[in-house]
Amino acid sequence: MSKVLIIWDVKSRGTPATMFYRALRGYDYRTKNGRNHSPGVLDELPGEVWEFVNRSTLLIEEEYAKLVEKVFKDFAEYLDWHVFEVERVR
Repeated sequence: MSKVLIIWDVKSRGTPATMFYRALRGYDYRTKNGRNHSPGVLDELPGEVWEFVNRSTLLIEEEYAKLVEKVFKDFAEYLDWHVFEVERVR
């Protein structure tokens, strides 16, 4: 299966960056009953189809990349991002 590499740089700090990472990865928060998790788009995908190479590089199977790219498009005002098709060398 083909994979794509998504690389990004957040241009602003604070609330826009926090909102982007929460939309992408979700976040944990405390309640009176313990910890809860608010899901991000990656929580909705199978864990074996994506992997973080580092904090701002995501390797993901092509068929799921469109779902993740929607988050990047929603926050495009605050991001520089690029998508690269990964070739398999044999």
